[in-house]
Amino acid sequence: MLYDIVAYLTVHLSDPRWAGVDVAEDIDALSARAGQVESGTAIIMPWSETGRPQTLISGGFRQKVDVQFVVGTVVRLYDGMMGAERAMAFDAYRSDIEAALAGVVIPGFREPCELVGGETSPISTGVSIYAQTWATARFLTGA
Repeated sequence: MLYDIVAYLTVHLSDPRWAGVDVAEDIDALSARAGQVESGTAIIMPWSETGRPQTLISGGFRQKVDVQFVVGTVVRLYDGMMGAERAMAFDAYRSDIEAALAGVVIPGFREPCELVGGETSPISTGVSIYAQTWATARFLTGA
């Protein structure tokens, strides 16, 4: 499923300001990777999955799984002490991510993506990341 998100965003973040799409395993790897990539790199990270009760009573198995993932956008810009230019740079990146994901059903999933929340965080001198958490759902099927 993570592959589907990465493939989708790789195609839809085509503006030249984007350096690429990368993947991180967890929050520690995300933070470490953010300090190593080019400005304008989107880093995708799985966040959580929550299974809902299986609803089929007469044979078969179909369980809804709520999925959350993080899209972090790295901005590498050495400006003033307050980081105002970095903060302003996030606007264009955020708009691109939201245009690519909001209300879209990514192949491999069954529900449209919805924004859960977002926040910015410094990584190192001159490097910050704006991370948004997104939610969607998939179905787990069996015998």
